[in-house]
Amino acid sequence: MTKRIVTILVLVLVLGSLFLVPKISAHTSMVSIGVRGGGQTYLSSTTDPSSSVQGTFGAAGTVDLRYTFYGCLTDRFGIGFTLGAGVGYGSTGIKGNHTDTYTNFDYLGNQMDYTVSSAFKQTDRFAKGEATLMASFCFGNVILNIGPRFMIPFSASSSLTITEANIDAYYPAYNVHVVNEQITGELETPYNCNPSPVIRNPYSVLMAAELGYEWYFNAKSCLGFQLYADVSVWDKKGDGLPVTGYGAPFIQISPITDAANPVPTVTVGDVDPLISGRRYLDFGVRVYYAFSVSDNSSRRIRPSRDSRQHRNRILLY
Repeated sequence: MTKRIVTILVLVLVLGSLFLVPKISAHTSMVSIGVRGGGQTYLSSTTDPSSSVQGTFGAAGTVDLRYTFYGCLTDRFGIGFTLGAGVGYGSTGIKGNHTDTYTNFDYLGNQMDYTVSSAFKQTDRFAKGEATLMASFCFGNVILNIGPRFMIPFSASSSLTITEANIDAYYPAYNVHVVNEQITGELETPYNCNPSPVIRNPYSVLMAAELGYEWYFNAKSCLGFQLYADVSVWDKKGDGLPVTGYGAPFIQISPITDAANPVPTVTVGDVDPLISGRRYLDFGVRVYYAFSVSDNSSRRIRPSRDSRQHRNRILLY
């Protein structure tokens, strides 16, 4: 409920800025070209009480192009909006631990109670396209942007590594444990595989916030530096991913049915049924170059160059 309220308030703020700025006669328009770099991860929970999962951090980079419109409320404060588009690439993933318990039988009818404990790490790599609409504020040379960002991942690949696997087969009739033996099931680690590429979230709506500072070269151009953070507030689940919770064992040991070949088959499944609420988070820094494209020359906003140590962010002339 709190997440929904915050999202609604931010959307109202963005729409309010779009409504307000056309009513302000003094204004300026800026185009910026920037690069963003930092980290990204998943905020996740598990569908199974015997599991624990957490996001792992990977690197991310994005190139973006933006248009910003500011209306001048005072000589220090401006309000407007930012429209942008970008493309980027990065990696992130999830690691965790899981325990399966189930019962098999051998070819003699002996009951075998299995406890299979494992540790895993899944890494996703993907490119992404994005579109941004944010409310923008300038306080002197300080810039604040906040609003929604629409993200579409594409060209994805995944890798899965089982870092630990302990297979304990217990024979209750004999009170005997057989652990990590070929005759009852063994998986050498690290065990690596490449699942079929799946876009886990075909698109996401992120809430974005950016805070930074601009240094002006002249009345028409500047260099900016911002800290940013994006977190998903809504995700579309990908086709081919499980829609229900955990079901089949993650590491499956087959029953021993053949006396001539009494070695069970060990099958590694998919970790996606163990993961719930996979929310995207990224953060880092943005560096950009911006220049004015305003055609309102008689009412243009420019940086102050007076003797008051640049106390005024904008002046009209």
